[in-house]
Amino acid sequence: MDSIFRSAERGEATIYIPTVTLAECLYLVEDGEIEMDFEELLARLEVSRNFISVSFNFRVLRLLPEVKLKDLHDRIIVATAKLITKDRSIRDSGIVETIW
Repeated sequence: MDSIFRSAERGEATIYIPTVTLAECLYLVEDGEIEMDFEELLARLEVSRNFISVSFNFRVLRLLPEVKLKDLHDRIIVATAKLITKDRSIRDSGIVETIW
């Protein structure tokens, strides 16, 4: 997984990040579950050409009924793009191709 992120940092790959994933990061920071400088993360992503945010839109909304997961956030993320995830329920679902 680290090699995928390094490739994007070198400009050799593009990673699409659902905005709901960023909102979940904020939630986890505020809840004390993870430590990170959320403002710094956003600042870095805003100027990056290889980490691109993907908004929750009608295309994603139309795919939601096909995603049979319980958690709404996971459903939105799965409907957005191929995933890099450690969430076992998403990986085990077989609904979407996961990279990690």
